[in-house]
Amino acid sequence: MRMTMLIFGMLTFSLVGVGSADVWTDTFDGNELAEGWEFRDYRDEVTELEVKDGFLQMTNPNGGWGHTTPDKPMLEREIPKSAAKNITVSGVFSTEPDKPGSFWVGIFLYSDEDLNYACLLFGGSANDPQKTLIGSMVQANWQDKGHFDTGFDVPVHLKIVKEDDVFSGYYREDEKDEWKLSGGKTWNHKFDVERVGIGFMNNWGGKTVTFFVDSLSIEGEGIKPFAVAPKGKLVTTWGNLKEKYETP
Repeated sequence: MRMTMLIFGMLTFSLVGVGSADVWTDTFDGNELAEGWEFRDYRDEVTELEVKDGFLQMTNPNGGWGHTTPDKPMLEREIPKSAAKNITVSGVFSTEPDKPGSFWVGIFLYSDEDLNYACLLFGGSANDPQKTLIGSMVQANWQDKGHFDTGFDVPVHLKIVKEDDVFSGYYREDEKDEWKLSGGKTWNHKFDVERVGIGFMNNWGGKTVTFFVDSLSIEGEGIKPFAVAPKGKLVTTWGNLKEKYETP
């Protein structure tokens, strides 16, 4: 009996070890970016970036530019080659204004080129319901895989998954909710990921938009843990932030 229990315990331990994943998480506490982040801006170089009140805050004033430009307001970090083919990136996001205003923001998975990436975004045209967007920029050619209503406004949880050459995007309203597959489908794009980005795809409405990031997690082989798992901002914190930006 003792021998049986010992063998079972060894098997259980082995399975747990094999199934463990390496996760790096940034909760954007303090007032400085963690080491390894690099920021690049749209050509006008007017975007303001700061870590404040427990959020990454990226403000692009006046907008008026589209999705085909390679230079975007984007915060990026490199990933190890061991995670290039299979990677999961997730986070909690919001915007001000808290309704779509002719912009798309979210998560980008880049190759070694600025116009070769896959993305999972949220936002949409002004006066439309909040949507997610999935798609790829393939060698400077945009391949739109669809825009899909979320059924709720911000904040929004996003998760993009790459398994070999297959991508899928997920969203949910709260961390207690089940993930929903955006559009109910996956898409294909053949490239190895070299950088993870969070930022703007475009801001064509001519308005000032602030993109908030509560936390971001990168999961894959060879990813080194950085911080404790994010617990998410309290509803009151999101509410106070919203009130702050609405106060004249």
